[in-house]
Amino acid sequence: MFDEPYRWVEAVSQRREYIEEQLRRSSPVLGASVSEGILFLTFYKRIPKVYEIYDGLAMGAIGHPADIESIRMMLLNAAHVEGFQRSPKDVTLHRLLLFSLSPRLKNAFEDIGVSPILVRSLFGEAGKTMEEDRLMAVDFDGNIEEEKGYLSVAGSSAVKDRIQERLGRQKEKKASVKDVLPELLEAYLYGVHENPDLGLDPEGNVIDPARKTQAIRRVFEEYTPNACLLDRKKGSLLPVSLLSLMEELTK
Repeated sequence: MFDEPYRWVEAVSQRREYIEEQLRRSSPVLGASVSEGILFLTFYKRIPKVYEIYDGLAMGAIGHPADIESIRMMLLNAAHVEGFQRSPKDVTLHRLLLFSLSPRLKNAFEDIGVSPILVRSLFGEAGKTMEEDRLMAVDFDGNIEEEKGYLSVAGSSAVKDRIQERLGRQKEKKASVKDVLPELLEAYLYGVHENPDLGLDPEGNVIDPARKTQAIRRVFEEYTPNACLLDRKKGSLLPVSLLSLMEELTK
């Protein structure tokens, strides 16, 4: 299709710009390691964005719903095949992402003749302790990122940087869901809103607390909260209510 290398490079560059533009307005997904397991938080308009993959493994994603479902089913099948052919203990996040998801995304991204996969994904693996937890993100081009403690995926690097900066400022070790949930919500707000919308000056100082309260109300009115705990003991994904937290922050 491309008789000269530079034409392929140019086509891939344009493809990257197209995908990033499609993802730009997506609602971020945040994850954090807590004493009870791994906590996920996001908001959605139509379809939930956090899913269980296997015992002790879960994912959250932004992008096109059909592509997210395709990725989810692929990983679900790969995990169960791995567990059947080897053993459940051999089903690890690292193996699933490195040998199943990442190659598929890389090939789809670089093959100009097929439709791109519009997905950015966040994955969690609950270990026996917080130190053994894994948080990994996979971009639409197959690149894998791993962080300890907390990680997020967002529609743009600017939004993600604001979220990561806020989480890095607030996160404490050995914290519970009750401690970390407000921090994730605040980091989400700082990611999707500019400082003036939250009643802050350019340096981040609070000048109008009422504006932050209004921003919280708008998020809960316009979107559905999607908070889940990948329980360390049960190995399953459990819903987490934000109702009491919302009432506390907006009273």
